[in-house]
Amino acid sequence: MQVPQAAPSPPTGPVPCTDAMIEVRAETGQPTYPAGARPELRLVVTNVSGQPCVRDLDGAQQEIAVWSGDGATKLWSSNDCSNPSSDDLRTLVPGQPVAFAVTWTGLGSEPGCAGERTRVGPGGYRVLARLDQVVSEPVPLLMS
Repeated sequence: MQVPQAAPSPPTGPVPCTDAMIEVRAETGQPTYPAGARPELRLVVTNVSGQPCVRDLDGAQQEIAVWSGDGATKLWSSNDCSNPSSDDLRTLVPGQPVAFAVTWTGLGSEPGCAGERTRVGPGGYRVLARLDQVVSEPVPLLMS
């Protein structure tokens, strides 16, 4: 006589976060900074699903970038001169934002920190944040 096997138990605890379960936002410490200032820029990740989920917020998957006002040219990236890889597995609670901040020196950059780094001039810029494949909407930044 064969004993029937029990159905597998459903997984307990948070499920892995899919890209559709999270929202990524870019934020600036303030909308306008004087020329030569060091703006604070933030990447904010929020679980927009109805259930807790787990996501690796590894620094190598995070990027904050400053683009020209028309969005055509990337002027600076948080990953150009450093790419801090670190396992950062987190349980994201629905609606509870998790923020990562960087202070931008106001200097442009190239991948690998190649080339001369020059200060950007006064004007309007766009800030975007990215976690892996999820990219924020652009946020304006004015350097006066």
